[in-house]
Amino acid sequence: MATSADNPLLTLADPIPFDRILPEHVEPAAEALVAAARAALDTIANAPGPKSYESTLGALEAATDSLERVGVLCEHLESAATSPAFRDAWGKTQPKLSAFWSELPLHAGLYAALRAYAATPAAAGLDPVRRRHLDKVLDEFRRHGAELPPEGKRELTEIDVTLTKLTTKFQQNVLDSTNAYELVVDDEARLAGLPALAKRAASESAVQKGRSGFRFTLHAPSFTPAITYLDDASLREQLYRAQTSRASSGEHDNAKLISEILELRRRKAKLLGFADFSDFTTADRMARSGQRAHDFIDDLRRRTAAFFEREREALTEFAGKKLAAWDVAYFSEKQRRSAFDFDEELLRPYFPVETVLAGLFEILSRLYGVRFEPRAVPVWDESVRPYAMIDDKGATLATVYLDLFPRDNKVQGAWMAPLRTAVPPAAHAAVVAANFTPAVGDTPALLSHREVETLFHELGHLMHLCLS
Repeated sequence: MATSADNPLLTLADPIPFDRILPEHVEPAAEALVAAARAALDTIANAPGPKSYESTLGALEAATDSLERVGVLCEHLESAATSPAFRDAWGKTQPKLSAFWSELPLHAGLYAALRAYAATPAAAGLDPVRRRHLDKVLDEFRRHGAELPPEGKRELTEIDVTLTKLTTKFQQNVLDSTNAYELVVDDEARLAGLPALAKRAASESAVQKGRSGFRFTLHAPSFTPAITYLDDASLREQLYRAQTSRASSGEHDNAKLISEILELRRRKAKLLGFADFSDFTTADRMARSGQRAHDFIDDLRRRTAAFFEREREALTEFAGKKLAAWDVAYFSEKQRRSAFDFDEELLRPYFPVETVLAGLFEILSRLYGVRFEPRAVPVWDESVRPYAMIDDKGATLATVYLDLFPRDNKVQGAWMAPLRTAVPPAAHAAVVAANFTPAVGDTPALLSHREVETLFHELGHLMHLCLS
């Protein structure tokens, strides 16, 4: 068991020591930081004398900052670099963190201290930013059960802890089910229509697993070109059915978890005074209610239905047959090529990842006056590329980690996530993660146009964070 002196999660600094964070550090760090945070919350609640912004909201931010940072880092590692040992450590730790965050707005003394400050002339005279901070914190406390009776608070905490366990297991099942599937094709003739780069990648994937032939998986760089270009409909069908039935049977079956999660969300919403979970989760968002969100979707459906039907009929006519689900991407690509003489695969040579990043960084420099310089700092995988984001005055705004390619220990999709949210002049840290087409042999990573769009999209989120 690591001691507090050598636990990097208890002494987080810049750069984040990803090379020293081990599974055995997770639980003891969380326990120590939860204990410290609880003591700090009690101090805020019991502090004598007049209340101030610094003694309430400011102290609350300080009390939970280290714990929040550790939780964010562990969630990131579970998503981007998990292992059996880390999964076990996080599985033991996450319920404890969930209990703390669920209990925080239920702390009667803390809520009383915040309300006491809100009633002071000083609170009435706050600048707009701090006033909004106060209003949002009070609303969060109310919306998460601060005014429930004691038995309701106990039930809410139990629900939140159980939901944390179930939703984490759900994500793990999806990852494990994705990794468990492979389709190996020995007859190269069956790969007619598949782009050469995708065929090479399938061959290399087979070699890496000690197999002959061509190996396809459910990871996007393998699945997407196969479902789009393979002439063999039976192969497309196998891949489609595997993709859409992930985690729905066997040891990774999520069906029971879904029912349990929905029921717990229903109970939580009712307990907090909402008609259903959609009302709870949209209450502080633009929609304001689940019904308004549904109405928006229904209106969008009405406005687009005729156009969708027209395009569906045109695609069916082009294909000359009734389309199965695994035919849609294939014939859509054929139709686009026929109508516009356009093949998206022909664009890949124009989008090597180095060229895309150079162009993207140049655009961000012109728009925002920032530059990106490679930074030699620890990472969680050797393929991760860290950069310093530097403004026009030479100040470092953030450390940015680009984790762009798929791995078996990484969830699918693309996202931006903060790893450290800082107050200037301290620097942020954030990751942009994706599952783009990787390099194949001596051919560099060549991105599709959609992958380039995704990268620009996620870097937009990054700039929002790092310039805030």
